[in-house]
Amino acid sequence: MAKMLRMVMLFMLLWPLAGCWDRIEIEERGFVVGTALDAAEDGQIKLTFQIVVPTQMKGSSGQKNEGGSPFINLSSTADSVFKAARKMSNEISRAPYLAHNQVIIISEKLVETEHVGDVLDLFIRDPENRRASNIMVAHGEASKILEVHSKIETLPAQYIRSTQENKDKSESITPPTNIGELHHFLLSKSSYALPKISITEDDRISTSGAAVFNGENYEFKGFLDQDETTGRNMIQGTVKTASLELVVHGKQLVYEVKEFNRIIRVHLDDRGLPEFDVEISVRGNIGESELDQGENVRELNGEIKRKAEQRIKQIAMDVILKAQNEYKTDFLGFWKKCQEREYRTWVRYKNDWDRGQSIFSQCKIHVNVDAKVRTVGTVTGTE
Repeated sequence: MAKMLRMVMLFMLLWPLAGCWDRIEIEERGFVVGTALDAAEDGQIKLTFQIVVPTQMKGSSGQKNEGGSPFINLSSTADSVFKAARKMSNEISRAPYLAHNQVIIISEKLVETEHVGDVLDLFIRDPENRRASNIMVAHGEASKILEVHSKIETLPAQYIRSTQENKDKSESITPPTNIGELHHFLLSKSSYALPKISITEDDRISTSGAAVFNGENYEFKGFLDQDETTGRNMIQGTVKTASLELVVHGKQLVYEVKEFNRIIRVHLDDRGLPEFDVEISVRGNIGESELDQGENVRELNGEIKRKAEQRIKQIAMDVILKAQNEYKTDFLGFWKKCQEREYRTWVRYKNDWDRGQSIFSQCKIHVNVDAKVRTVGTVTGTE
C-alpha cells in the first residue's frame, strides 16, 4: 500500500512537468509562407522569407486594415542558408516559422553554381519545414518573384502556388514537385525536372516550362520551353487537357484535347539495348475554327485527324531528341519503364544510363499517335 502511495505521489509531482516545455506563443511567431534563394557575391547565398503580417490580413469582418501590406519580404546574406536564417532571426522581432512555407524558389544562377541538395539541405533536415513545400526554379532573380502582387490572392506566395495548381488546365505547366519528392530524386540519383517560374513583361507570374537536372552529377542542364514541357507531360502521361493550333486548308483551327492516354512499351533491339514505343491516343473537340460556313468539318475530319497526330508527334519527338542529344539526361522517365519491364537489362545498364556511356542516348524511341475528333460541324451547320 505504501509503495502504491509513493507511486501516486511521484506521478502527481511529475505531472506539472509534462506540459509544453518548448511552447512558443502564436503571437511570437513569424509565419513564413514563401522562400527565395539567390546567388550573392563572393559565393554567398541570399535568403528571402515572405512573412505574413497578421494585422493586415482579412479578419472576421472580412476586411483588412487599410494602408498596410499583408506581408513583408526580409532578406539576409551569408555563406550558407542556415547562417542566413540565423542572421535573420537576430534582426527581426519574430523568429521565422517554416511550418506554413508553401513555395521555395531557387534562382537559375544559384542552381548553375550550387548542388540543389546542398542548397535545400536545411529545409530537408528541419522537421519544422513542410515536406509539401513546392520547389521551383526561377528564370532570373528568385526574390523578385516574391514581390509580384495579384489582385485575386492576398499573398504573392498564394498567387504562385495557385497558378501552379492550374496544371490540369494547361498542358505546359510542370506538375508541382515538393521537398519530399525532390529528396527521393536526390537519394536515388535519378534525373528529374523541376517547375520553372518567371515574370512576364506585364509583371505577372508564368509557371510554364521546366528546369532539367542530371541525377548523377546534380548538374543543371537548362530549361524546357512551353512546347518541350508539353511534350514531357505527354510522355509522362500527366496531361489532362491540351489545345493544338492547326492549319487546315489554309484556315486556323484549334483542336482541344479532352481525353488523353499514353502507353509505353519496351523491348530489346538487335543490339540488346532497350527500344521504346510510345503510344498516344487522344480524343478532342474543335475548340475554335475559322472555316467558312459552307465548309463542313465532317468532310475535313481526316485532315484534322492527320494534322493533330503530326503536331502531337512533333511535340513529343522534339523533347525526346533534346533529352537524348543535347542534355543526354533521362528526365522523361524512360528508365522507370526499362526497370519495370526489362529488369535484367536495366541492372546491366543502370550505371551508364544517362552518364558514362550514355545508354539512354543510344536507345531507339518511337512515337505513334491516334487522334479522334468527337464533335464536328461549323457554327451555323453543326451535324
